[in-house]
Amino acid sequence: MDRDKIIVRTSVIGILVNLVLVAFNATIGIMVNSIAITLDAVNNLTDALSSIITIIGTKLAGKAPDKDHPYGYGRIEYFSSIIIAVIVLLAGITALEESVPKIFNPVLADYTFVSIFIIAVAVVVKFFLGRYVK
Repeated sequence: MDRDKIIVRTSVIGILVNLVLVAFNATIGIMVNSIAITLDAVNNLTDALSSIITIIGTKLAGKAPDKDHPYGYGRIEYFSSIIIAVIVLLAGITALEESVPKIFNPVLADYTFVSIFIIAVAVVVKFFLGRYVK
């Protein structure tokens, strides 16, 4: 299988898995009042968005050379990487903005067995997704 097809297939699987994890983590994070779990949902959402950008960048970079771009469109992958880096940076800034006030005004999280179990499942799913991507 060629490189582009592998990238697209892996990215689509990553999008689907991360969107399921967004739903789980956001629900549990809000239910138990945990900023850490809610921010993990945001992290999963940025991972899904990064995969979408990767697919678009791969498709555009795979275009054949033409009169205006005699060497092709391969550098588009660099630009998509920059966009992903900006998204990750913004997610980190958001996490910082949400977390710092909680340090000075903590709110008690209320974890249940079910919430811990779902978090553990999310960790296992992310582990296997990472192994698949690798």
